[in-house]
Formats: sequence, C-alpha cells, structure tokens
Amino acid sequence: MLPVILIVSCLFVLLFLGRMAGARRAALAAQLPILLLGGAALYSLARGSYWVALGLGAAAAIAWILTPSSQGRRRAGATFRRRVRTSQEEAADAEARAVLNVRSGASEAEIRSAYREKMSSAHPDRGGSNAEAARLTAARDRLLKRGR
Repeated sequence: MLPVILIVSCLFVLLFLGRMAGARRAALAAQLPILLLGGAALYSLARGSYWVALGLGAAAAIAWILTPSSQGRRRAGATFRRRVRTSQEEAADAEARAVLNVRSGASEAEIRSAYREKMSSAHPDRGGSNAEAARLTAARDRLLKRGR
C-alpha cells in the first residue's frame, strides 16, 4: 500500500512542478487550494496516515484536473502565440512592401509592375547583385502569396 501512495504523491508533485513552469503569481493564487491539498496529503503520508493521505491526494488531483484556470492558460498562450505570429507576418509584409515600394493595398498588377521596374536595374545580368535580385523576388513572392 505504501508504494502506491508514494507513487501517487510523486506523480502529483511532478504534475504540479511541470504545470507551474512559467506560471504567473495570479495563476499560483488560483491553484492555492490544490497546493494546500497536496501539501496536506504529503504531511499525512509522512505522519503515517495512509488512507487520509490517499484521499487528500486524490482530492488534489481531481481539483487540479477540474480547475478551469489551467485550460484558460493554455488558450491564452495560444492566443498570444497567434498574436506574435501575426505581428511578425505584418512586419515581414511591411518590409516586402518597402522593398518593392508599393502601398499597403497594392493589386497584383501593381506588385508585378514594381517588381519588373526594380528588377530591370537589380538583375545580375544588368550590373546588379544576386542578393538584391533574390531580395526583390522574395518580396514579390511574399506579397503575391499573401494576396496584398
């Protein structure tokens, strides 16, 4: 019986530590009842009250699973990643527009025309560099793929 209780306690501690990595103080405050239940379970286990420790550990595990803040954190993290990705894409689009010197709502024809105009002087066969030609091509491809 003791090995089962020790395994459950160790699993709870590992889950707690794994989930708390990078969590903020407010999230910790929301998880305080779970922390207290887990601590009480460990204390009961140390005192030799195995059944009490098992009950408190199970209550802590159930409370951990049912706590809505853990699901909210996951959703908030996904929203933040989406927002960062979007701002990075917007910055790359702005840079591509600056390279081709086109406005924000430029049509496909305007993008292609600006590309041809800039490429006429930047092409390696006309005295330009490979790097500049590649930069112009990447900007054109980015803007055409994004539909801007």
